[in-house]
Amino acid sequence: MVSPAQLDWALRYDGYRRLAASPETLGRLLRSARNSFAAHGVTPDWCGVDLLRGWAFYLARADHQAGGGTLAGEWDAVLSALSGHPAARPEDRPPADAGPPTAVTGGLLPSVFSSEPQRHRDPAFLTAKRGRLWEPHVAPVNRFVDLIRTEIATANTPADGPVPEVFVPYTDPDSGGTAARILFVLESPAGPAALGSGMLSADNDDGTAKNMWLAYKSSGMPRTYGLHWNAVPWYVGDGKKNAGVRDHQVELGRQYLLRLLDFAPLVRVVVALGKPAQRSIAGAATQLASRGTAVLDAPHPSPRLAAISGGKSLRAVEATFAEAMRLVEG
Repeated sequence: MVSPAQLDWALRYDGYRRLAASPETLGRLLRSARNSFAAHGVTPDWCGVDLLRGWAFYLARADHQAGGGTLAGEWDAVLSALSGHPAARPEDRPPADAGPPTAVTGGLLPSVFSSEPQRHRDPAFLTAKRGRLWEPHVAPVNRFVDLIRTEIATANTPADGPVPEVFVPYTDPDSGGTAARILFVLESPAGPAALGSGMLSADNDDGTAKNMWLAYKSSGMPRTYGLHWNAVPWYVGDGKKNAGVRDHQVELGRQYLLRLLDFAPLVRVVVALGKPAQRSIAGAATQLASRGTAVLDAPHPSPRLAAISGGKSLRAVEATFAEAMRLVEG
């Protein structure tokens, strides 16, 4: 299944200006690569990023001229080659195919998970998890994370200074990724996620992640139902402690959140955890309603709030997990 986002991405690369002046000359330029694909069923490994982008552009243009319905194995092979090309920038990689679950995930989701919280404190466990960051069900979201890093760094680079380092945690491969049904939104990444494991995960070595892990367990929610995100997806702390988010950061973060949902088309419930996340999600109420996405509010699952409330906040979090699961299964 070819998504409109993929076609739009392919057509934004002007192959006539970047590679050849006309459809005929672009076709001649691509002839050797296309003949190789026809003979062997794979894109040749000598293809560079620009040639692959021009190839995708050429196929998308031809499909448009034919009225649609022509994109199949060759298209899939070109997009796959771009997704895994070591020289591809985030903008060179195609967006996710927003088809049914088997198309979104390749039919593969994890089935074995941590048996206790805070497993990312185990270096071997964390190394194995990092080796799975580009599994099919999370690769589109993690390519989007790379794009956010680039955009935020570019926007904050002074004219005469170095490019700043931007920390946006990846999606945990033990989440649902593109097949997730529930999006959990907090305020901004904590240090253990942004500077430690490098991913948003209920397995992170901190108290908030532990409480999320326990909420999954107590509610019986499968880990693959969830996808974790933040109202402001990049780290705003100073390396020692986190900082409060600003209004302009929340506004930009809201745009990224709505773009994220294009990569996770099965999300039917957004759970906003804590007041900053709830304010952010409230600003997207119209867009979420148009998608048929329900919104549930819950307290932040931090140990500090749990201690202040005598555990009441965590009981509310667990009840919200159960309600979210009821909504997506009902």
